[in-house]
Amino acid sequence: MTDLTKRIFLLFCAVFLLAGASSSYGHNLPLGGSKWCVGNNQVNATIDLNETLFSELRGIKEKKYSFSSGSESHLQQIAKEFVQPYVNSKISLSVNGRNYPVQVLRLVRNENSTYTIWLSASNLAFDQPQNVLKIDYRMLFEETDNAHVNLGYFYRSEATGEALQRFFDNSPAAGEHNFTSGAHVWELEVTGTQGAAAPLPGISAAAPAPADAPGAGAAPPKSPAAGGLRAPALPRPAPVALQKGALAGTESAAKRVASGSAGPFQEKPVATRAPAGAAVAPPPAAGAASAGRQGAPSSAWSTVGSFLLLGIEHILTGYDHIAFLVGLIVIGLSIREVLKIITAFTIAHSITLLLAALQVINLNSRLVESVIAISICYIALENLFRKEVKYRWIITFCFGLVHGFGFASALQELIVGKSNLLVSVLSFNLGVEAGQLMIFFLLLPLLYLLRQKMEPRRVTAAVSLVIFMLGFTWLIERLFDLNLIS
Repeated sequence: MTDLTKRIFLLFCAVFLLAGASSSYGHNLPLGGSKWCVGNNQVNATIDLNETLFSELRGIKEKKYSFSSGSESHLQQIAKEFVQPYVNSKISLSVNGRNYPVQVLRLVRNENSTYTIWLSASNLAFDQPQNVLKIDYRMLFEETDNAHVNLGYFYRSEATGEALQRFFDNSPAAGEHNFTSGAHVWELEVTGTQGAAAPLPGISAAAPAPADAPGAGAAPPKSPAAGGLRAPALPRPAPVALQKGALAGTESAAKRVASGSAGPFQEKPVATRAPAGAAVAPPPAAGAASAGRQGAPSSAWSTVGSFLLLGIEHILTGYDHIAFLVGLIVIGLSIREVLKIITAFTIAHSITLLLAALQVINLNSRLVESVIAISICYIALENLFRKEVKYRWIITFCFGLVHGFGFASALQELIVGKSNLLVSVLSFNLGVEAGQLMIFFLLLPLLYLLRQKMEPRRVTAAVSLVIFMLGFTWLIERLFDLNLIS
């Protein structure tokens, strides 16, 4: 074996050792989600973070809180003492250059080990024909070395509290923006010279939320009619026929009636022609927002692009997935067998990811992570003690089902409840598949070179031994909540 071959082999092993040391949980991506809703002179928002990210917030990390055992009152104390000061320093909201304070209304612990921070900025003045709403988001960039990404979605509704949460869960976003360290500002244009958005004819405002609900306490929205009286109820307008793309991301008239949203969201109004007898929709209400300089109306293609990139990033930074895939192919399989393994793994994790996203099956994250580590150990041991491995695609399919739940843990807070859930899941899976192919195309030539210079069985044994050591270390960490190599 030449010196060059030895160096390549040692570099190969070192990469995996360093990768394993970077993260014991390959699925704890620094991802978050946020929803921003312009309503009656205010902006209501939610920020969703998994427990790992939430525990990294400044002040909370130093206290090393045990969130799972904390009471409701304890959570709200954390929100007051630590989350509010942190938000004050990391999130700013302005209209036409005037800053408004952002208040933390409530902190909610969800069943899927995620946390939701409810925010509100009140008494906004949309007093110009074209107003610039600017959201500056800088949370968690410092804590994650600028790796944090927050998927932001924009909505229009006067609902508050639980009614607003239902609106978020069942309505498509009107715009979206990925907050990153290099794109932490989102600007949107808000039209109208009045501070409050006028409700559509025949649409009453959403019922006030319970007193203890997030966002409760806001004054009920009023129409801009003289004296602040509610506009008289009129027959509901029929939906207007629109050209494709004329109002990207908007709700139908019927959906607006059901949700209580106020005013259409539109990037640029396009002249349309309604069919005979159809009611014509009113012009955009005061306070209605349009996609701004850094934001764009939500569409199926933008969702595909966002989740496709997330899938690629996840598999390339999911070191346990990479170790599992390398263990599968290091035994020197044919191209046909490799393709069967890729297909089996993709189909399997697609099934369980979709089931988890639909909340049909919900497994404990520690159990899932531990079984993934076991799958890595099993593949490595099989490589070490069996000279010939048959039907590996069947084993890959079985373990792929478990890995799918691991993928779900990274995305659940972002895709559960989204109206385009199926598109999001399929796009993410396509990204994972693309990432897998990238890994295979990079590793196969390297493995081929090593096998040309070294006895194939030694290559298999050496690489499998490294993979087993990583898998076993991850297993101990995940079973006993330790931090050995991270």
